[in-house]
Amino acid sequence: MSWSVGERFQPFHFLFLIFTILLHGCASTYSDNNARISDTDAAKEHRDAKWNELQQLNLKIQSWSLKAKIGVKSGRKGGSATLNWDYNNPAQSIELYGPFGGGRVHISVNEKTATLKDTKGRVIQGESAQDVLFQRLGWHIPFEELILWSRGLPNEGATNIVTDGYGRLQSLNQGIWHVEYLEHKTTNNYTLPRKLTISSLPGKLEVYDDDGNYLGDQFIVKVIFKRWWDIKPG
Repeated sequence: MSWSVGERFQPFHFLFLIFTILLHGCASTYSDNNARISDTDAAKEHRDAKWNELQQLNLKIQSWSLKAKIGVKSGRKGGSATLNWDYNNPAQSIELYGPFGGGRVHISVNEKTATLKDTKGRVIQGESAQDVLFQRLGWHIPFEELILWSRGLPNEGATNIVTDGYGRLQSLNQGIWHVEYLEHKTTNNYTLPRKLTISSLPGKLEVYDDDGNYLGDQFIVKVIFKRWWDIKPG
């Protein structure tokens, strides 16, 4: 088989063709990477804007009534209770029904003190709702932090704050606690948590049972918000 001058294979032309294809491929890859970077930046800006919007709106809430289910667990010990919580900054009325095997208790809180009363007529006073509940039942329920956590907001000093693409809080660390938000819902145009889990960080808490037996350093609180009403901005 013979080749004419017009048909003869020319290496230079072939190499030029390969170089052109490679250059086009590199340019396409660079363009795609830039597009992905731009999309990521845009998504972050959108998430941050939504998060700032949610914080500004939910911080305005200064009073509410809610009903929730609370479960607690440490080692093999645990329990649950129904919570009715009326909050009108700074006053609080907290009722716990069937709380962790301890009957029914009512806690009233004002600017200076917290007072717990149970069905047996016992009265306990302390600095906070968490303080008096611990004295009565031995469980650590961080009600002071929950004032903001229940609105999907971090307290001052929170770290490792994670939000989703809609600007809703997903998790954070606060003091001795790690908080995870499992579900949200919209109530009266507010985006609020529906389920959250609060866990003590390793080595930060020592838990004992009523007999003084050490249960470990892990304490878990699960909250399911059943209903919100009378949500009012300040």
